[in-house]
Amino acid sequence: MALYNRESKLSEAILNHPQLIPVVNRLGVRLGVGEHSIGSICSREHIDADFFLSVINTFLDPDYFPVNARDTFTREKTIEYLRKTSSYYVKVQIPNIRRHFGSLIARSGEDNNLGQLHRFFEETALQIESIVARDEESVFPALLSGDLDNVTEVSAESHSEVEEKLHDLLYLFVAHLRGDYDRNLATAVVTAIFSLEKDYRQNNRIRRRILLPQVRRNNDSIGDYGD
Repeated sequence: MALYNRESKLSEAILNHPQLIPVVNRLGVRLGVGEHSIGSICSREHIDADFFLSVINTFLDPDYFPVNARDTFTREKTIEYLRKTSSYYVKVQIPNIRRHFGSLIARSGEDNNLGQLHRFFEETALQIESIVARDEESVFPALLSGDLDNVTEVSAESHSEVEEKLHDLLYLFVAHLRGDYDRNLATAVVTAIFSLEKDYRQNNRIRRRILLPQVRRNNDSIGDYGD
């Protein structure tokens, strides 16, 4: 896919990829971007344009890898972005799914398996909330201080496990939802879960491709930052 650069209009990038809206918000840009280029917006908002571009391009393209990753993705900037991402999961996306799920169950009949799907979602949501709390309390401070031990690998495994569970939840809805249920609300729930799953998966890629290699010090070449 085509990559975005400093001359690209941010409005076109967002219209082509609406999933970028929460990403640019986390990077410090609000909607109402006009026809300005990414470079000019970053300059106006005092945002590191290289970091901004590297995040959105990594987010959109699984094969993208910034050639200047070592200089652009400092540990501090990467962790700050991931902290904002985790906050978005806990404060926006999970509550949104809970609201939709509650309405779906309330407005559907009893002859369905929504209760089982809801329990699976809540287990996954609680795991995400627990991981986010652990990252904030111990993982991120350890990364910033350099007191690593094996905390980074454990954290990566936990996030990968959640990624798999969100995919499984979507599969259960698509392949095994049965009985009497409100179709419109079911669509709203699936759409919200899909948004969380995609966001989680793409930000896990930033963890795997950028953050983990950063904390494996003594790398001698930019190639060490790959998968």
